Amino acid sequence: MDWFAETWNEAKQFFYSLVLTIQDIYKDIFIWLFESFMDISILAIHGLDSFFEGLDIASHISSLPPEVSYYASAIGLSQAMGMIIISITIRLLLQLIPFVRLGS
Repeated sequence: MDWFAETWNEAKQFFYSLVLTIQDIYKDIFIWLFESFMDISILAIHGLDSFFEGLDIASHISSLPPEVSYYASAIGLSQAMGMIIISITIRLLLQLIPFVRLGS
């Protein structure tokens, strides 16, 4: 009967290790998917940099004095204009989806 108890304990230990291994696999898959999603998000954000380059107000208006252009770039007017234009675009796109009016 001793061999049966020993075999039973070894089987319990094996199945416990198997459950922990499967749990680690699921955790690793979740972390891998989350990391992949974040990498794709970073790639999309870096792709938007070229879109924001054309929104630099200070470089397009040459009749402004250099001091105004300097302060416009120092306070981040181009980035603010880019954010405003993107937010208006997203709002207009959301208006195209039925039943998504978001208070307007």
